Amino acid sequence: SSPPPSYNFARLPVVDRHDPLSDDIEAVPVASGLRVDRRELLTSSVVHASPEAREASPGDSIWPLWAALATTLMLIWSIFSPWAVVWGSIPLGITLIGWLWPKGVPEDEA
Repeated sequence: SSPPPSYNFARLPVVDRHDPLSDDIEAVPVASGLRVDRRELLTSSVVHASPEAREASPGDSIWPLWAALATTLMLIWSIFSPWAVVWGSIPLGITLIGWLWPKGVPEDEA
């Protein structure tokens, strides 16, 4: 259909064999229970790839942009001076700490 939906699958199919495309699409088992008000993804077992849990994705943040800018400035500055790695690692470290700092929101409410 046009325009295409903003999601990949309305119901996430579970792949349980080498040929995942079934003739009877209604007989394919599906994973359900994902929330629609936040970003979530399914985690699966390593060997059988069966869905095991839901993992909440973090919300939007400005910290990755600041870390990228600090890295860019440090690398460009390091062309002209080797001290750029020393002094440029300070703002880079601050942005990485801000990015990775726990947000204080319980995981189920993120």
